[in-house]
Amino acid sequence: MGLPCHLHLRLGADLYAELESYGLARGLAVGTAARLLLIRAVAPEADALAAETSSPAALAALVAAEHAVLMVASILPEGEQRMRALTARATQSAEERLAFIRELPAAPEEGAR
Repeated sequence: MGLPCHLHLRLGADLYAELESYGLARGLAVGTAARLLLIRAVAPEADALAAETSSPAALAALVAAEHAVLMVASILPEGEQRMRALTARATQSAEERLAFIRELPAAPEEGAR
């Protein structure tokens, strides 16, 4: 990421109050809220990815995956202990899979045949 840079901004009272309100509503300090809003503004694809990963479909997939893991763990000897022991590996594998998927070229549109 590189060395951190400092940015000094002068905001009007109204804009500062809105920024402060935004941060308070999310449990963020004013500086953190400003950084979050800047990231969203300059990296719209990151915001789109966040929207995708917090969608009802993503949540349903996560619940289904967790349910499957718990079902398997319930029938294996020491299943819950094994499940907890493999959590770090599962997380790493999921992160690698997501990175791979993000690097795939976009699929052609349906009507582009």
